[in-house]
Amino acid sequence: MRSTKKILAPVIGTLGAGVIIVSGMSHFAGADNPFSLSQPSSDRSFSSASASDTSAAHVSDVKTLGLIAINYRLFHLDQLASNQIAFWIEDEKGHYVKTLRASSFTAGGGYKMRAEALPEWRKAANWAHASKSEINQVKLPEQKAGNHTVYWDCTDAAGKAVKPGTYVYKAEGNIYWQNRVVFTGRITIGKDNAQSTAQAVYKPSGAKSHGVLLDQVRAGFDSGKSVASVKQDPTTSTQGS
Repeated sequence: MRSTKKILAPVIGTLGAGVIIVSGMSHFAGADNPFSLSQPSSDRSFSSASASDTSAAHVSDVKTLGLIAINYRLFHLDQLASNQIAFWIEDEKGHYVKTLRASSFTAGGGYKMRAEALPEWRKAANWAHASKSEINQVKLPEQKAGNHTVYWDCTDAAGKAVKPGTYVYKAEGNIYWQNRVVFTGRITIGKDNAQSTAQAVYKPSGAKSHGVLLDQVRAGFDSGKSVASVKQDPTTSTQGS
């Protein structure tokens, strides 16, 4: 009796409006990919740091003025070309200082496929010319919906400690294709602790009608605190796709 070999072939089907899912291509699916639908997840009550912030990230050993914790509430939108976020710092005059975190798809080069992805952050950071090291330090994998914290150790993109003064923290999120939200807050760092709440601007003005991706973006400065004393969400070496 002749034996037969079992051959597994990819199966192509559709999910939602024009989304193609191919079996065996697990690296392509996921909420961090603009061509797939995000996976719904349960929400959590607010805290100064998310319970999921448990993995060590890049830790600076440079002595700085202190630590800024930027808290935010994240939602997942079950629609295409959404769920991309970025956090960065500028000085009081609007000069770029440092990227803190950005969704791995866009940070890893996904904007070449979809130019609508986080344009304000990419322009401020001149991200098309970012080094591989800088990219790998900020690429944020998919986060569950709920409350999260991203930290700034008061260093610039070169890893040097910044001077005392007022700085601007920004968060940008893609809600649906070119529909975005940008949060902007100001906080002063120095000898004293400080608190700040960011204000949201929807671009275009009707973008909020497509859903809420981020809210409750606010920051706190803790003078003398080190980034080594906190736990952060991990960065990733993949593009999330």
